[in-house]
Amino acid sequence: MPEITFTIILFYSFPEAMVLVLLSLSLLGIRPGFRKILLIGGIQALFDVLLFLVVGKLIAIPFGVHTVAQIAAMAMIIRRVMRFPYQDSCLAVLFGFSIYLCIETLMYPAMIFIIKDFVPSVVSPDNWWQRLPMFIMQLMITLLVAFLIYRFNIRFMSGWKRKTGNSLFLLASLMLVQSILMLWLGLQYYIDDKNHANFGIPIHFSFVLMNTAIPVITLMVIKQCMEFIRNEVETQAQLDNLRHIEELLNTMRVQRHNFTHELQVIYGLLEVQAFQEARDYLKKSVNEVAATSELVRTDNLGVTALLHTKAGLAEARSIDLHITVKTSLRQLPLEVRDVNLILGNLIDNAMEAVAQLPVPERKVEVMIGQDLRGFVVEVNNSGSPISPEVSAKIFMPGFSTKGEGRGMGLYSVQTLVHKYNGDIQAESDGNGTSFRVVIPG
Repeated sequence: MPEITFTIILFYSFPEAMVLVLLSLSLLGIRPGFRKILLIGGIQALFDVLLFLVVGKLIAIPFGVHTVAQIAAMAMIIRRVMRFPYQDSCLAVLFGFSIYLCIETLMYPAMIFIIKDFVPSVVSPDNWWQRLPMFIMQLMITLLVAFLIYRFNIRFMSGWKRKTGNSLFLLASLMLVQSILMLWLGLQYYIDDKNHANFGIPIHFSFVLMNTAIPVITLMVIKQCMEFIRNEVETQAQLDNLRHIEELLNTMRVQRHNFTHELQVIYGLLEVQAFQEARDYLKKSVNEVAATSELVRTDNLGVTALLHTKAGLAEARSIDLHITVKTSLRQLPLEVRDVNLILGNLIDNAMEAVAQLPVPERKVEVMIGQDLRGFVVEVNNSGSPISPEVSAKIFMPGFSTKGEGRGMGLYSVQTLVHKYNGDIQAESDGNGTSFRVVIPG
């Protein structure tokens, strides 16, 4: 039998790659330009030529392994061309290939029922033209699916890593393996049995029903898992808000008590004509008022209340908390609840990081400002530096070095920052750790 040729691979791989790119990016809610689709499809087709004509001659590629290699290559190509994070592009391609393989599996019984002498097989120089009608129909159906996903704004992949971490990767891989097995079993089912053309409607219908039900059930399970994790994050956010409110009430009670006590002290000093002592005492109170006026610059009562609460907690824990507000937050495109969740978690983590240090070294700095990119929040602490291994995992849900039941704070912060198309970065060295959040204005 003659070997598969460059022309045949290019003829099938090039349009197939373009359609798969369109389908995968549709799952991200993105409609790329035709030039980028053409570029990605061309590079992917050249990779397929290399895979089958070069690697395929050196080693025998098992069924399904070539698909995994194509997925990895396409994810890398999309990342380079579209400048997406590799995780996003890889996950989108995983689901895109899974859907495409499901469509291919369902096409075999349909083509055999329509064309009685149709021979389901892989592409080869002897029968490539026999598979052409099915190939064209498969591309058309895939294009229709991509159009419907984009038309009805079905952003199945939107925000996956903020809600599920690596869990969705496992589910996507499971669905891909399932799709490959379905395709392989379908091919064996029809190729091995020479009487497949005489199966009749009931057997065809049963096969189509089975191959349709399995991926649908898998997608339903994935959706339920995503909903469960989303609800867990929202519940944690509500608990954090309740904790902030409780802290604010306690701080207000303490401040009211202290204010009454200070008035009594000042009145007593004036009664005994200790004017210098009264002046020194008032100077301290004025400095505290000045610090309060710094917080008022936010022009956001909710944020100001939170910062007051954290300042009270820092004072109670003997932590030097310095807050600098350089801009008004009136135009900040975040709800007060979301702003406080971000600030509260970052400040809490910073105070925990310095809690074990000697009192003079317990320093936390908070800066709220604005630059050309948008609103900026920086939280710095003088605690021990974070190792690179831990730094790579700090935003993962459930990861914590402080024991079980922790690890949702920074994950919630990252979720909210990405919700508003922002960015969060962490840096750590011998001088401490810094978190920088940028939210487009």
